[in-house]
Amino acid sequence: MVATLSELDEIREVFGLSRAEMAELLGRRAQSLAEWETRGIPLERRASVERLLDLAKLFRRRLIASRIPEIVRTPDAWLGNRTILETLRIDGVDPIYAYLGRLFDYGGV
Repeated sequence: MVATLSELDEIREVFGLSRAEMAELLGRRAQSLAEWETRGIPLERRASVERLLDLAKLFRRRLIASRIPEIVRTPDAWLGNRTILETLRIDGVDPIYAYLGRLFDYGGV
């Protein structure tokens, strides 16, 4: 699967991110993402984008879409009092998958 601009837009839409927030999540400047629009996503960043896209699709399948932006911005004790977005930016997707597994088991979702 090759990541494209539409996939970046899907991630932004699911998580309710601005362009600046999306850039921060990927550890890039907003200008870099603008360059991706014309040149494509660099090969070394595709895996990260694809993993975020997979996570966004999981959120969309398992949670009420209108609540996702609030959920990803709310600190949680299970994440060391960080938000999902902060955890994604700092530690990547793996802790979020573990968090969601625990949350879904706990809440019966």
